[in-house]
Amino acid sequence: MEPRYDAIVAKLQRSTEDLLTEQAEQAAQVLKLQADVERLTRQHFGRSSEKVNVTPHDRDDEPPSEDELLRRKLEGEQKRRERAIARQAALSTEDVDYPLTESDKHCPQCGGTDFTEMPPETSALIEYVPGRFVRRRNKRHKAACRCGSHIVTAKAPARLIEGGQYGPGFAAYLVVAKCADSIPIHRLETRFARMHIPIARSTMNDLVHIVAERLQPFVDRLRVRIASVDIVLADETTMRLQDRTKKGFIWVFHGRDDASGGELVLYVFALDRSSKTPSDVLGDSTGALVCDGYTGYNVVEDPDQRVRGGCWCHARRKFFEAKTNAPVEAERAITEMRELFRVEHEARVRGIVGTQEHLELRRERSRPVIDKLFEWIARTQAQFLPKSPIANAMQYMVNQRKRLELFLSDARVPLHNNASERRLRVIALGRKNYLFVGHPRAGRNLAGLYSLVGTCIANDVEPTAYLADVILRIADAKTDEQLDALLPDRWSPSTPAPDVNTG
Repeated sequence: MEPRYDAIVAKLQRSTEDLLTEQAEQAAQVLKLQADVERLTRQHFGRSSEKVNVTPHDRDDEPPSEDELLRRKLEGEQKRRERAIARQAALSTEDVDYPLTESDKHCPQCGGTDFTEMPPETSALIEYVPGRFVRRRNKRHKAACRCGSHIVTAKAPARLIEGGQYGPGFAAYLVVAKCADSIPIHRLETRFARMHIPIARSTMNDLVHIVAERLQPFVDRLRVRIASVDIVLADETTMRLQDRTKKGFIWVFHGRDDASGGELVLYVFALDRSSKTPSDVLGDSTGALVCDGYTGYNVVEDPDQRVRGGCWCHARRKFFEAKTNAPVEAERAITEMRELFRVEHEARVRGIVGTQEHLELRRERSRPVIDKLFEWIARTQAQFLPKSPIANAMQYMVNQRKRLELFLSDARVPLHNNASERRLRVIALGRKNYLFVGHPRAGRNLAGLYSLVGTCIANDVEPTAYLADVILRIADAKTDEQLDALLPDRWSPSTPAPDVNTG
């Protein structure tokens, strides 16, 4: 073959290789677009849940024994009794009499009308009485000395605003309605108007910001204490601003404080998603940080500071999203991961979460599952186009392997980061209802209030009662120890309010 034909053949071969490469890239792009379309369709029109139906023959465990069924039955009965006792303790009782009429007092047997009274039959119903506001008049008693030269007056109660007409209980109600129930202020304005109590939304917004700024020292203490927690979970989500050209973010950091035994929750507002926020919050602290694979958290990852734990739910989600293009492989990975969650469920049932026994259970049953899963990925990954959804899911696990395996060395580290996502649901719901925050200051104030309300909820503290109490008490808290004593995980209510005459 002449040299010029060799050159032509080589050129054609290169062209063929380029076309095959281009075709492979386009095929991978098509697979990615198909996965994106399915994900967006599921977000807008389908179920957000990633729950997989498991048929009986797919289960590795045996049906529950009679002892287990009895335990579940007794546990359910105990929960029902506890709920009934809690309702009875929380509800006031009103007696309503239903007297007999004269027509009732007629005996069908003898025709007599002379009846003897007996103890009434009693039954109970739980009813709703619409909430109400009251105008509380504070009557300060006065007395004059008999000499006529001196008059004393009882001390005036503290006020949220000097000369203001709204009390701390009303302000606390506004904050909880906005931050716990995601009710925007303009809807509260409409609700109050229906009750014939017109209150301008601007007034209510001002009250919310006044409370946020007054309680800012509590939020600062939460930030300091979060940095001292050994196991911190974190996540972030968007928060729109009124200025459509800008977008804010709400970060959440939370964990259990071993010193108090309570949960701490901190929300932080930022104008970007950079690593500055994790750095500012956690800084040079030590322990573990459990989060997704976002690189913004890398700044606090250091062998001498915080180690990074991965999230198995994020890893599982990527395989779930790849089921359209590679159903067999994706289902296999999801099935293998299911055993990890069963181990954690068993630990909760046995009451050994966070103990050495829990760690041994993980090493005995979870470690082989993980090793087998990564061996399968190593054998299989090269069979798929590099940019396909299934290959991306596998590569995510390979990149995150060290972080995903951290829970095997520390029983306190959770398997996933779902707790952070749950704490961001209230942010997502509020974002849907009130659409945006007006400006960065409003975002910071809102994040601070979310922190206090979220910490209340995490510690089973009723947030309205808590805020109504500490809004005024914070003025007497001068030291860090005094501030800590008023945070939700350590809070004790103040002395009861003076007697109120409702006559």
